Amino acid sequence: MRVVIIGSAGRLGSALAESYSRDFDVIALGRHELDLACPDSIRRALSPLEYDRVIIPGALTLVDYCETHQAEAFAANAEGPGLIAEISREKGAHVTYVSTDFVFDGSSPVPYEESQPALPLSVYGHSKKKGEDLVLDASDLNLVVRVSWLYSGGKPAFPEWIIGQAKENEKLALPGAKIASPTRAGDVVGYLRPLLGLNGGTPASGIFHLADSGHCSWQEWGQFCVDEALARGLVLKGHKVEANRLEDIKAFTAPRPLNSVLDTRKFTAHTGITPRPWQEAMREHFSNSPLFRAEESLV
Repeated sequence: MRVVIIGSAGRLGSALAESYSRDFDVIALGRHELDLACPDSIRRALSPLEYDRVIIPGALTLVDYCETHQAEAFAANAEGPGLIAEISREKGAHVTYVSTDFVFDGSSPVPYEESQPALPLSVYGHSKKKGEDLVLDASDLNLVVRVSWLYSGGKPAFPEWIIGQAKENEKLALPGAKIASPTRAGDVVGYLRPLLGLNGGTPASGIFHLADSGHCSWQEWGQFCVDEALARGLVLKGHKVEANRLEDIKAFTAPRPLNSVLDTRKFTAHTGITPRPWQEAMREHFSNSPLFRAEESLV
């Protein structure tokens, strides 16, 4: 089995490459090898290759940057993946496109199922939805997986950011009405295995939601991180995360969905796997975090 991973330097891409290379012939392509926004780069990288699966976790994910760079966002998040799907169809290879909870407008009172209409609010969300469409249009055998609030041990993400803020500031505040499911990249790697048919069987097609179970507000996620850090002995100035509104974050220029909780029952019905609670995954993340190893080395 030969698996191509596009965007192998990113949070999910690096986790996929590290895990799957233990069992399969993995070709890991970072931006220097394949630029999603450059058709010639895509053709040069993929045309000589033979492969069975291609996974596209790579994307232009800077939400506010995308808002003012629409052409670049659509090139990287839609047109590039669409071209990859066309090339892969000619090779008889299955394509998995990693998408986002930002394809929803956040108005649903309940978690989003795959069948619910995708109504993006931002340029980023629109570009990712277009990417979904192009990949599935290239072949109805292809797969789209949507993830939310992704973090990993390989690259700093929200947990490291909020702890950094708590080290420097007594006052902390995050939106209390914005909710989703924090999801560890390593868990997505595991959830993807049966969908890709890597251990035998036919790969899945269509759209699946992948996220750790349960949900919380941004404020609650931040408070959980602070509490875990304090429990593990980190010295912080800020101990309590207050609630504010999305509108209070002046750095945000792109609109964001308030509720982007993903319903994962379709995934469970298809695989028999129930995603683990986000709190359990977070505690494992902190147990392996260099934040605490660095702190211990100073003692």
